[in-house]
Amino acid sequence: MQPIILLHQIQLAENLGAVARAMGNFGLTQLRLIQPKCNPDDPKAIAMAAGNEKVIENASLYQSLEHAVGDLELVFATTATERELIKNYYTPKSAIPLMHDKKVGLLFGPERTGLSNDDLSVANHIITIPVNPDFSSLNIGQAVVIVLYEWYQNKADQESWLHLGDTKPVNHKELHYFFKSLEAELDRVNFWRVPHKKEKMWQNIRAAFLRMQPTEQEVRTLYGAIQAIKK
Repeated sequence: MQPIILLHQIQLAENLGAVARAMGNFGLTQLRLIQPKCNPDDPKAIAMAAGNEKVIENASLYQSLEHAVGDLELVFATTATERELIKNYYTPKSAIPLMHDKKVGLLFGPERTGLSNDDLSVANHIITIPVNPDFSSLNIGQAVVIVLYEWYQNKADQESWLHLGDTKPVNHKELHYFFKSLEAELDRVNFWRVPHKKEKMWQNIRAAFLRMQPTEQEVRTLYGAIQAIKK
């Protein structure tokens, strides 16, 4: 199963074209654009795609990051720097085995700022590319090439996987509904105590569940437990 490339607020048409070209190099066809700041029909994007402009033409457009990842079972976000969020960090090579037999999204942020902490909070894990720490900025097209190269080299060499039985990994849309229910219940019992600490505490709770990569059955059980406690 090939990963889906998600570009959040991409700014330059040339970079969009470079990403499309990289996707063609490694046989990927699914591209999602979230709030793009450039025109996908820009001739500069088409030129940089170097014959793989069909990926851009067939790209899905989304108005929110939450919606774009809703049907995905596993999301890797990319960043050049370590953040405060409690997340597992992987190199591209070490991340690939986790992608086996899952609907995976690879999330890349805007060129100037990268992904914010709020953006990163939707991801299960982080991919960071080891580079010179004194010059860590990579062009988005280069970053996509590096990650996809590792995926392409390893896609046929998976040695282990998780046996799921009759269930499957929960997608982000269902997980979002669970989070809403949990947050509402924590609000109801005044769990946060100190209001200004809620944002950080809630990020930590979400991060913990996302690292677990729960199944649909597990999330249904957790949801049932919350409802039972509520009653």
